[in-house]
Amino acid sequence: MESVVTGLLALAGLAVCLLPSLIAFNRRTDKRWLVLAINVIFGATFLGWVVALVLALRKPEVPSVA
Repeated sequence: MESVVTGLLALAGLAVCLLPSLIAFNRRTDKRWLVLAINVIFGATFLGWVVALVLALRKPEVPSVA
């Protein structure tokens, strides 16, 4: 029973750590691969996780019509 609880907690922790990447891929943002790279490489630091989250939540850039 303890191993099931430990596994569920580990899975929940992994989901929280990869939350910016999950959001970016779900929203199909243009920079989703950049978000994933920042999240995997710098996600262990709080600052890297926040940067990845901000990039994942940005509004898509709309090209101007000239």
